[in-house]
Amino acid sequence: MKLWDDIRNYFYQKNIEGKLRGTNTKRHLTNLRDAKTIGIVYDSTNPDNDIIITKFAEHLRNEGKTVEILAFINDKKIDHKADIEVFNTKNINWNLTPADDRVEKFAAKNFDLFLACFLEQNFPLEYVARTSSAKWRIGHFDENKTDYYEMMINTGGKNDLQYFLNQTTHFLNEIKYDSN
Repeated sequence: MKLWDDIRNYFYQKNIEGKLRGTNTKRHLTNLRDAKTIGIVYDSTNPDNDIIITKFAEHLRNEGKTVEILAFINDKKIDHKADIEVFNTKNINWNLTPADDRVEKFAAKNFDLFLACFLEQNFPLEYVARTSSAKWRIGHFDENKTDYYEMMINTGGKNDLQYFLNQTTHFLNEIKYDSN
């Protein structure tokens, strides 16, 4: 299986490189206050994550933000959830890249902030994060994926989505910059 995983990972990386070739996304520092549009991706395999993300998105919407959510479900049977755009393992190629127009459209959106709200390796969601055209991408700290995000949150080993969101919100609120 190791050989198969190595081959699949090789083509996964080549797919991302090909997708990024010729793109010139402009990245811009922003904070939570100034962000108008926010894209969120997360792993919906655990139903508890749906509750956490839905509450977080509702909080952002109450602050006047436009929020779009894309979820991945590691299941072939579930292909929709109320009020959440989802894709599942039926929408994944052999090399673990998404093969779904909804995913490509989401990644192409020029969000002010892109929040990758998953704490463990997840190739389909990492693909979306890596290829996102968002101005400022935030994700969980992984020293091997520093080129995926402009800002990474180290949760100190806590594998807790709510803690990650609390830390993300805290640090985004601390960002101060001259917008001129």
